[in-house]
Amino acid sequence: MRAVFYIARHVGDGPLSARDIAAGAGIPHGYLQKLLTELVRSGVLTSSRGIGGGFRLGRDPQRLRLADVVAPFTKAQRPMKCPCGHAVCERWGRVLASLQEFLHTTTVADLTAECQA
Repeated sequence: MRAVFYIARHVGDGPLSARDIAAGAGIPHGYLQKLLTELVRSGVLTSSRGIGGGFRLGRDPQRLRLADVVAPFTKAQRPMKCPCGHAVCERWGRVLASLQEFLHTTTVADLTAECQA
């Protein structure tokens, strides 16, 4: 998320290098490279090589939902289980439902604007 928000805050600056993103977002460069690869594969980001290349958002930040950003890193095929080990957990179910609603209704632009306020 931090890498995507950093890129969103610099959307008019052109493509950003992985080194600039790592420094600006406070993420170790080696770890960031793996994250960026997944985000490009999923279409959240685009990348270009060479001089003047780098990473950009793959979509308008107003149309890029947080769910899209986290999707490459979550195991959608396996729902999260109750942390207590119960088969049915009403409270945990409400937490997960609230989280899913937040991720699907909040865009990168929403949080970027809030962070700059």
